[in-house]
Amino acid sequence: MGMVLHQFPDWPAGMNREMALAYTGVAETQLRAWEKAGKVSFRARGPNGASLALRVELDVALAELFASSANDEDFDFG
Repeated sequence: MGMVLHQFPDWPAGMNREMALAYTGVAETQLRAWEKAGKVSFRARGPNGASLALRVELDVALAELFASSANDEDFDFG
């Protein structure tokens, strides 16, 4: 089942796993790492008990990912 993202007027405040992956652009393993670390929580709050994560949690986790990448000693700017 593919998502038709151009039909969304804006990203919703709560997202299922498929939408969260599309929103952040990270790999499934990264999303699971955030869950394991407690940075992102999926809760059964959506239609028919679908698990949703808050967009704000995804934003914070993504910002931390980029901040930690900028501080990596192995990062080479040229």
